[in-house]
Amino acid sequence: MERQRGGCVLNGCLTLLVVALALVGYGWWRLETAPGRTQARARDDVTRAAAETRTRLSAAAAGDTLFETELDRVFRTGPDRWAEKRDGRHVTVTALLTGRTGVWMGTVTADGCYEFTVTPAAAPPPVGEREVPDGRCERLPPRPVREPADVARDLAAELRATASEGTAGDSARWTILTSTPGVRLQDRVYEGSGAAQSTVGLVRLDGGSGPQGWDCYEFRVRPPHTAAFKPLKPDGCHRIQRQREAQARAARRDRLDEAAGRIRRALGDAVAGDGRLTDAETRRVFALRQEDAVTPRQVLANLTHTDRSADGARITLTARVNGLRSTPWYEGCYAFRVDLRAGSVTARTTAKACPVPGS
Repeated sequence: MERQRGGCVLNGCLTLLVVALALVGYGWWRLETAPGRTQARARDDVTRAAAETRTRLSAAAAGDTLFETELDRVFRTGPDRWAEKRDGRHVTVTALLTGRTGVWMGTVTADGCYEFTVTPAAAPPPVGEREVPDGRCERLPPRPVREPADVARDLAAELRATASEGTAGDSARWTILTSTPGVRLQDRVYEGSGAAQSTVGLVRLDGGSGPQGWDCYEFRVRPPHTAAFKPLKPDGCHRIQRQREAQARAARRDRLDEAAGRIRRALGDAVAGDGRLTDAETRRVFALRQEDAVTPRQVLANLTHTDRSADGARITLTARVNGLRSTPWYEGCYAFRVDLRAGSVTARTTAKACPVPGS
């Protein structure tokens, strides 16, 4: 019985030893073959990149013309080196595509030189694809920086295709101006209304002579088929911003004038009662609340200074006016002039110092 028990123990040890050797051998084989498998995954990534590039080229050429701005977008996140050759309507693009796969010790890359041939058509056209010797990509020249005027012509032609869609084409329109390399949409606005409405975009184009190497252009799209562009002075790209700021200042001034008018009328009502303006009436007027006020501080105006003439007939009340719908922070300084003899009250903005009460 003892011998049989010892044999079982021995057999178990042999089994564990065989399993351990098998695991070690498998691990060694995995380490030996890892570079090849990793390289194969990187090559698969190159193949996927080629298929995706073919799909994007087909979509870009579905308009009878393949513009260079469309090619720029196709290869925006693609290879560092690519070149095009045009023969009439036929376009051949040679590009170096790179595949990457991550491993525990870093990243493994693989390259593939591909040639794509496409003839633009009214529908998504088929795009030819073939891998060519790597030497073809090694000879590719660096992409030259295009003149802003040439880029602007391509962009206008692309925008023209979206004009017939009206505002429904805005998504594609802004994508054209925001996703093209070397193009920066500075601002946009809609001008006019109805059938006369225009979509206006202010754009900075790389490669220009303006500040920081940018030139400013205005693009204007109007249904059903108009898309025009024109160069602007360097500060022209801030035109829409300046208009917005001017409108905001005018609206703020209107709110202040309206609030000051309410104060002026309340002072006039107080004077009309008995021809006097007491301190209690003044406090009551300057306790008038802003619309939608949520805190006691949100009054229409804060009185900062009172000046009375020697005979007491003329009173000047200087106050910071806050507007009708605004935060409690002061926005404008007004002088309210009360003439008790004439029973009149006037209000005007003043450049006089208008300190915050208590400061």
